[in-house]
Amino acid sequence: TQLLTEAGYIVFRLDNRGEGDRSAAFKQALHLRMGGPEIEDQVLAANYLRSLPYVDDARIAMMGWSYGGFMSLMALTEPGMGLASAIVGAPPTAWGLYDTHYTERFMSTPEANAAADAIPRLDDLTGRMLLLHGMADDNVIFENSTRVIDALQARSIPFEMMLYPGQRHGVRGNERQLQQWRTYLDFLDRTVGRR
Repeated sequence: TQLLTEAGYIVFRLDNRGEGDRSAAFKQALHLRMGGPEIEDQVLAANYLRSLPYVDDARIAMMGWSYGGFMSLMALTEPGMGLASAIVGAPPTAWGLYDTHYTERFMSTPEANAAADAIPRLDDLTGRMLLLHGMADDNVIFENSTRVIDALQARSIPFEMMLYPGQRHGVRGNERQLQQWRTYLDFLDRTVGRR
């Protein structure tokens, strides 16, 4: 956050429904509805930002990794968000390919939460996407991103990508993390405007 603000970007964070450290009802709002209530909350946040006199509504972007990458992908395909761009890191796109217990806690089975698949929504992309993934990720395995790559190519939709060979569910090492953040800033500069 500090790097982005020092680079001249406004950073806005929202604890949408589904976040922890709130009431049980707040957290359980995603039960059998992953990809729904939390994106609705993000749309409200984007509309709030648009109401501010110092925010250019054509220059709103989102970024996230892991479940945050899923949310960024879902938000980029949500017409109500109207994002200029999104940074999508290691997004779970097929819940059977995600090694995390809360998917079962919130979803029961993938069939019970079919709306949580971003692939059918890709025709609704509102802006540019930077997709990143560690190629040795053993949590959100790389096949989650190859589904997105394949679907975007099949639709002739351009996108950007940065892969990290040998990296797991996060980029490690000072040099690689510096490269990652330089990639973020370069992408944001090109898609939402120079700082």
